[in-house]
Amino acid sequence: MTNNIGLILDPKSFDNLKYVAVKAEQNGFHSLWVTELYRSSFEQLSYLASITNTISLGSAVTLAFTRSPLVTTISALDIDEISKGRLILGLGSGAINTNRKWHNSPLFDKPTERMGSFYELFRKIEESLLNRSDLIYKDEFYDLSIKSFRRPFEPFREQIPLYLGGIGPKMTNLSSEKFDGYIGHVVCSMEYLKNDIVPHFVRNKSQASLTSIVLCSINEDKKKAIDDAKGTIAFYATVKAYSKPFVDLGYGENVEKIRNAFFDVNNKKKYNNNKEEIIKNVSDEMVADFAICGSREEAKEKIMEYQKILSFPILTAPHYYLDETTVRYYQDQILETFKIS
Repeated sequence: MTNNIGLILDPKSFDNLKYVAVKAEQNGFHSLWVTELYRSSFEQLSYLASITNTISLGSAVTLAFTRSPLVTTISALDIDEISKGRLILGLGSGAINTNRKWHNSPLFDKPTERMGSFYELFRKIEESLLNRSDLIYKDEFYDLSIKSFRRPFEPFREQIPLYLGGIGPKMTNLSSEKFDGYIGHVVCSMEYLKNDIVPHFVRNKSQASLTSIVLCSINEDKKKAIDDAKGTIAFYATVKAYSKPFVDLGYGENVEKIRNAFFDVNNKKKYNNNKEEIIKNVSDEMVADFAICGSREEAKEKIMEYQKILSFPILTAPHYYLDETTVRYYQDQILETFKIS
C-alpha cells in the first residue's frame, strides 16, 4: 500500500538521498524521483536501487539528447534490472543553451519532433535487444545501424515506462499521444494544469499517467513556510522557458524584476544573483499559486485538490537559497505529514 505521492530528492549529498529514500519507502510513498542537472540521473537511480526494495524510482528528468540513444536505453535497462522492475524513465529535452553550451550537443532543432523520434527509437532498441536482432533506424533525426549487438542476458521487462517532462503545448500533446506518462514542472500551477495540460489528455482520450512536481512547504508558522518557498519559485522564474505559467496568472512584472536581479543586464556573461532582490519580488500571492504552504492539515487538504486531477503528485521541498538543515526540516515535514500509519 502506498500514499500515491511521489517525492523529489535533493541531489546535494548522497547521505541526504539515502536518508530521504529509506524513510520514504518506510513511510509508504509511491515513488522517488531524481533530477539531472548537478548529478547524472542514472548514477543516482542506480544508488537508490541498491538501498531500497519496493518503492518506484523515477527520473524527472533524464536528458534525452545528450547521450546516444543506445547508451540511454541500456543504462535504463540496467537500472530496471537492478531495481527488479521499479524504474520509470522520465525524459526531457533540456534547455537549448545548456544542451549546446554545457553538453556540446548542437542537435536541438525541432525538439518536440526529435523527442517523438527518440521515443520510437528507444522502443525499437528495446525490441531489438529483447529479440537479439539487428536494428536499422533512419529518420530526420537519427541514423543508426546496430548490427551484431547481442546482450547475453534477458532484460527484466520488455518495456520500461517512459514519461515525458515538458511545459509547452507541443510536448504536452506528444506525451498524451505516445508516452506512458507526463511530468509537469514545479512551475505548473493548479490553473496551468487544468487549463493547459489536462485538455490535451482529455481530447486525445489518453491513458497516460498525468503527474506534476509540486512545491510543498509545510510549517506551522505559515509566514515562514511562504518565505522559505520563495527562493525556489524565484529560481525557476529566471528561466525564460517557464515564463508562461507566471505570465498567465499576471506575474509578468514580477518575473522581469526577478530576472533583472538574477542576471547582469549590462553584461550577459555575468550574473548578479542578488538573493535579497530576487526573493523580494516573489509575492505571497505567487507562492499561493505555485506551492502548497502551511500546516500539515492545510497541506493534506491541498494535496487532495491535486489528486483530483493528477494520477499522483510528486512533491518537492523548498531548497533554493536555503541551508541544508532547513531543507532537511521541510523534507521531514513531507515525510511525516503523508506517512501511511
